[in-house]
Amino acid sequence: MKTRQPLIILLLIIFTIMLLTFASFDLHVIIEQSLQLDTIGHFLGFYFLTWFLHKNLSLPLLNICLCMIFYAAVTELSQMYLGFRKGEMSDFIADVVGISLYLTIVWLKRPLHKKEPR
Repeated sequence: MKTRQPLIILLLIIFTIMLLTFASFDLHVIIEQSLQLDTIGHFLGFYFLTWFLHKNLSLPLLNICLCMIFYAAVTELSQMYLGFRKGEMSDFIADVVGISLYLTIVWLKRPLHKKEPR
């Protein structure tokens, strides 16, 4: 059940955003203009990639997050030099937000005080 908890939280966030989008037409227009499907794909992709690496590698989460941010920056910069792709700052921001959301969820789930053995 522990591995499904970040997924459930993410689905609840997405569901809440969808409800707010359909509740207000102005909010719906703002979200459509500012977000593209590609940006949402970057957000979800980097969120789940960070989750996958954290669960399967025995490295500190902060190191994984820093490497993922570096990877996101390098991929967006390299796309600027490709003829068929273009690097976009909004995609990089979506990548960093996805990584940061996973880091925040893990950080909030950690116990505040560890019990000392007696």
